[in-house]
Amino acid sequence: MSKSRRLAGLIRPYTPRFLAAIVLMAIVGACEAIIALLIRPVFDRVLEPAHSTAPMVLFKLPFHGPAITLQEFMPGGVHDAWTMVAIAIVAVTLIKGLSGYFATYSINFVGQSVVRDLRNLLYAKVTAQSMAFFSANPTGRLISTVTNDIERVQDAVSHVAANFLKQSFTLIGLLAVIFYVDWRLALVSLIMVPFVIFPSANIGRYIRASSRKSQDNMSDLANILQETFTGIRVVKAFGMENFERSKFRAATHRLLKVNLRWVRAHAVTSPLMELLGAITVAGLLLYARNEILHHAQTTGGFLAFLYALIKMYEPIKRLTGVNNGFQLAVGASERVFDILDVNAEVVEKPHAVELPPFERELAFEDVDFSYGELPVLQNVNLRIRKGEVVAIVGSSGAGKTTLANLIPRFFDVTGGHILFDGYDLRNVRVASLRAQVGIVTQETVLFNDTVFNNISYGQSSVNLRAVEEASRAALAHEFIMEMPEGYNTMIGERGQRLSGGERQRIAIARALLKNSPILILDEATSALDTESELLVQRALMNLMAGRTVLVIAHRLSTVRRADRIVVLDRGAVSEIGTHHDLVTRGGIYQKLHNLQFVDADPAVVTD
Repeated sequence: MSKSRRLAGLIRPYTPRFLAAIVLMAIVGACEAIIALLIRPVFDRVLEPAHSTAPMVLFKLPFHGPAITLQEFMPGGVHDAWTMVAIAIVAVTLIKGLSGYFATYSINFVGQSVVRDLRNLLYAKVTAQSMAFFSANPTGRLISTVTNDIERVQDAVSHVAANFLKQSFTLIGLLAVIFYVDWRLALVSLIMVPFVIFPSANIGRYIRASSRKSQDNMSDLANILQETFTGIRVVKAFGMENFERSKFRAATHRLLKVNLRWVRAHAVTSPLMELLGAITVAGLLLYARNEILHHAQTTGGFLAFLYALIKMYEPIKRLTGVNNGFQLAVGASERVFDILDVNAEVVEKPHAVELPPFERELAFEDVDFSYGELPVLQNVNLRIRKGEVVAIVGSSGAGKTTLANLIPRFFDVTGGHILFDGYDLRNVRVASLRAQVGIVTQETVLFNDTVFNNISYGQSSVNLRAVEEASRAALAHEFIMEMPEGYNTMIGERGQRLSGGERQRIAIARALLKNSPILILDEATSALDTESELLVQRALMNLMAGRTVLVIAHRLSTVRRADRIVVLDRGAVSEIGTHHDLVTRGGIYQKLHNLQFVDADPAVVTD
């Protein structure tokens, strides 16, 4: 389906209001035509006293039909030509204004509603994607699509649609006037129209391509902003402000060049139409001299024709601009629809079952996983029994975090099965699975909200007492109460107003409140100083009590007390055992242990 048809399809839920806008815009077009027709009686009746009492014909129906006179619409006591024309002009203008107001409001209501629906749909689609999607699509680009690209779509379904309806019906009404007044002259006058339409169509296609390029550059700009602002400490620490500024200037320069391309294309249509319009009017003036002198056309009739023709210039010009605006919106919508067309990698089956509470074991059976063509896990077999603490260790890139991410179905296995008490994870409801898995990671994710809302995140009906109990168990209650507003204190974007240890304990309190039977600790203390690590370790002991725990760690000192240690090497399980068993086995674990705990050689000082 074409992008244009998909954009039009978004209006379907608002069809009644959209049809009402069409009817009202048709009334606006009819009023424009009537105002043009009123010019004839102004010059042929009002300004000619000898004919002021004669019936003032607005138009006559074809094939010897009756004439529609202005007197038919006047109150019984009104017979004066001046009064009738004055009343008619005011009445038609009032009707036109009211119809235009309600039509514009209705069409913009439809447009704004469609944009709201589309933005909500896009946001829902993005948040439903697997983690692989976010790895492949930069955050700045996604933000740009949800904001800037959809704003362009709004132009298509509100401003552009409103202009299209108004100018189209106005053009139809004025065309009817010039053909009614003098159809031969109308045909001659419209000879120039193809010279406007064909160049405009080509310009529209060029603008569409430029629009897509412009949105691409805008998303690159948003991505630079996102990376710079989130990594501002690194930028300043390395003195890279000038580098980032030059990168930003280069991106804005590329955006400027692309935008000026479609500005040039858009700007050329107006001078083209003005030139063709001037040629047409000049020809008409030469024609009118002979027509009026030979009484083939009245002065009022010709002026009505000329007025309608000149008024046609605006809708034709606007419709050309409408096409350009529509092409801009279609170009911007391509990325929106591209994202909407992405198939989610983690899909809940139609008849997925509700996962019962965890009772026995979590089993990996011949599990394989790949990022595209890159294999990460190969033939992993592992059973984690209820209440067991299992540590996953290995060198960087061994697949430790990937293994953990498969449990809450952030990704789906590409081979084998993961069984939760015998249930294949791909056959259960995702929400019921994730409700039983708590996660504390090295990079703590907090939101620009209150302490209370961060701890109770995902818990819709929790009270302050429960949050305080979780905070005490996480050793966070004391520093929270020292904050200006306690649990109602705003902690800033990503919790920047807190120290690393405080952020981590907030995350532990959140996991405690969730009270999930399975817990994943992914490098939860690796980024902390010694004092903070001791506090967090104590909080983690409270969190781990009575739970099935999967611990991922680089530092082997944090996993010595695990019931079992699983060593991953190049995506495969290399060794399984206790710390004591593995450290004396002579395998990979012993090598990792020696690298971390062997005494460093004394420094050699040379002159």
